[in-house]
Amino acid sequence: MKIKTKKLQSRNEKDFSQYNMTTSQGMTVSIIPLGASIQNITVPDANGKDCSIVLGFDDMELYKNCICYAGATLGPNAGRIGYARLPVKEQTCNLTRNDQQHQLHGGIDNLSCRIWNVEAFSCDTESASILLSAFQPHGLDGYPGNRTYYARYTLDDANWITIEYTAVTDAPTYINMSNHTYWNLSGDFSTAAMEQELRIFANSVCVNNEEHLPADILPVAGTMFDFRDSRPASPHSFPGNDPVSQRQMDIGKGYNNAYILRKNQPFDSLRSTRKHSLLETACTLKDVTGGRTLTMVTDAPALVLYTGGFLPAGVPLCNGMRSAASCAVALEAQDIPDVMHFLPSHYQLTTPDQPFHRTIRFHIF
Repeated sequence: MKIKTKKLQSRNEKDFSQYNMTTSQGMTVSIIPLGASIQNITVPDANGKDCSIVLGFDDMELYKNCICYAGATLGPNAGRIGYARLPVKEQTCNLTRNDQQHQLHGGIDNLSCRIWNVEAFSCDTESASILLSAFQPHGLDGYPGNRTYYARYTLDDANWITIEYTAVTDAPTYINMSNHTYWNLSGDFSTAAMEQELRIFANSVCVNNEEHLPADILPVAGTMFDFRDSRPASPHSFPGNDPVSQRQMDIGKGYNNAYILRKNQPFDSLRSTRKHSLLETACTLKDVTGGRTLTMVTDAPALVLYTGGFLPAGVPLCNGMRSAASCAVALEAQDIPDVMHFLPSHYQLTTPDQPFHRTIRFHIF
């Protein structure tokens, strides 16, 4: 294992650091402090040439402007909060609105556009790791509490990427952190990523209203949302055309829905890494042509599948290609969206006595 630091320069000539962790098998994960983001993941192809499999940019201004939140840490909240109203015990906090009348991904001063502090990085024969932190004062974007956030990325030599999010606060507040990496395991972003085969360990899915807020929970059986068995991520790969599913595809320009994850898929970690007894398999993604497979395990209760229907066209990517709608798929492990209004019985606050913790792991082979 090795870790190297590289200087990147934005259009305004400001320097940014990039931290590159590389396994003995040649996989490299590039982390940037801007948004505590995964900027790039490269793996050797059949000819030994590095191949990028995630959506990422060389232009740092795109990260500062939160263009599609590519690879970024989402926070303080991942997803939408309806009407930007956050109940915290007996009070209702009015949050900033950045998605019409709602708040999306933490508001205007969210963690995705923040330059995080690099607290430490380390490397040995079996793993490399980087720890980043960020602070938000009480009242920023309407959230109560002075909050400190941590994101630790660890790459081990078996090609496991572990993301550990933690946060502490001095007053009750809501925190729901996640990662927003977009995946195209073929490395060819000129082709639709919905040809990747997907399996999701969920029996139920949230269907959305016209404003992308969850309106109901339905069983996936017999609908376009059924990924209990592996199949292409395209809705057209499902036989049948029920009206509810088709309407959801129209609203989200493909999938943009939260799956309620099953809790019967235990996971045992490999090699010498710590055993995560609460982590369970959320999904698998496979590029059938090239053979690469991604497995995600997490302790989050839900997985948002977003097939990139609203991705902008023509944005230059790290691999020299350009973005297009549905050129990559996002898999967001998080709370159920708008949980405080939609399912208040599942709503949990972060308090001084109960810090926030979330773990997301990806295995690529």
